[in-house]
Amino acid sequence: MNLARGAARGAAWNFATVLFERSFGFVILGVLLRYIPAASVGVVAIGSAITDMARMLALGGAGEQVQAAPGDRAVEAGAFWSQLLAALLFVAALLTAAPAISRLYHEPALKPVLQALAFNIFLTCFLVVPAARLANQFRFRAIGLIALGSTITGGLVALPLAFAGRGIDALIFQRLAGGVFFALLVCRVARWRPPPPPRLAVLRAAFGFSLPLMQAALVDYFSITGYVMLVGLRMPVAAVGQFRIAQRLIEVLQEIAFAPARSVFLPVFVAVRMDPDRRLEMTKRMLDLLSVVIFFASAVAGAAAKPIVLLMFGHRWMAAIPVFSIITLMAPVTAFYGVINPLLTAAGKPKLVAYFALANVGIILAAIWLAAPSGLITLAWALAGRGLLSILLFIPALKIGLQRPVLPLLRLLLLPFGALLLARLLAFICLAKLPGLGLLNQLWVGAGIATCGFAAVMLLGAPRRVLAIIAQLHKALSAPLPIEMEIP
Repeated sequence: MNLARGAARGAAWNFATVLFERSFGFVILGVLLRYIPAASVGVVAIGSAITDMARMLALGGAGEQVQAAPGDRAVEAGAFWSQLLAALLFVAALLTAAPAISRLYHEPALKPVLQALAFNIFLTCFLVVPAARLANQFRFRAIGLIALGSTITGGLVALPLAFAGRGIDALIFQRLAGGVFFALLVCRVARWRPPPPPRLAVLRAAFGFSLPLMQAALVDYFSITGYVMLVGLRMPVAAVGQFRIAQRLIEVLQEIAFAPARSVFLPVFVAVRMDPDRRLEMTKRMLDLLSVVIFFASAVAGAAAKPIVLLMFGHRWMAAIPVFSIITLMAPVTAFYGVINPLLTAAGKPKLVAYFALANVGIILAAIWLAAPSGLITLAWALAGRGLLSILLFIPALKIGLQRPVLPLLRLLLLPFGALLLARLLAFICLAKLPGLGLLNQLWVGAGIATCGFAAVMLLGAPRRVLAIIAQLHKALSAPLPIEMEIP
């Protein structure tokens, strides 16, 4: 299979399944949040952030290790057993520390949340390696369909609990049930079973490879989701719940517009790591497509932030609207960092991945610590503004990974960013002139104007570039699915 075609096709199929899975998941979430108060959401958000941090530390690097050595069963065994041992250690530490953490946040309800969600750390050990094996085969449709089944299962378990007034239990068991489903099915589809323990030398090599990526995974998590832990220390728990809803909307936006393409980046960069010219060309293509998609999604979501939040979750979540609208402006950072991490990993520079990621998360944490006590709006602007500093940080990282000038790549971001700003401005002006519109009409008008404005700027500024991107997507979606991507 042609590498570029295989990558584009894998990303396209993954996009389709992720879009459907996230859409269904948000229907479930919308129903749940009409029955669960913001304070309960805040408690579970803090608990999830802490347990997910431990999970990232335990499992970071295992999937990348398998993808960097396709078909090597010794590497798979080392990756699995190293993450399993680390996971058991973190589970024990979390169960022990749960009472002290709940006292730190002055939230007694946090203790049982942490203890229940600790099981997810152990559970994830049984899905990382088989999922990485499927990714190496570009079987992203299979992964997406499994994720869809996981979302449905979690929703079916959570809804009755929410209706019964057990909001915290609903959010906890939604995660646990979905995780069990995903682990069982991905092992079956990948035809994977836990291997016997490897030799000590293999285990040491696995830890040696994974340790820098564990650090990178941790700081990556802080830069996307985990910083809600610090928000919880600086704001009331009900405000944390409002912030978490806006943050979750951003995560889903990134998962739909960005994660499907990101999942193919590492295999592609591994395949071209010995060819600098081809690596540069693949980076240009992927960043071009990624920047246009992410900036477009951010333009539309930000323009329609009010009807999106109110239609999905109800008027009790009004405070999340401006937060969501503002932090969609972080799109440039997402596009840039989405290329840098797998590029440096494939180039065999995991320590650099950790260093740059650590600097990025330091900027985020400083912004939160200073801005959070001033309220949600100030916090949102601080997070959006720190993106400019992060881009300056990522420029040398990209240059190191490519060993080529990066100015042509930076220029790829200028036109989509200008289109995003103009689209948002047009939508804001038009909606301000139509104050009597209902929420559904606000959604269509805001999204429609943002779409037309973004498309007009892109077509006027770079028509050939847009047509080339459309042609790439059309080929990826219309080509017949290869046998190796079918679910057995």
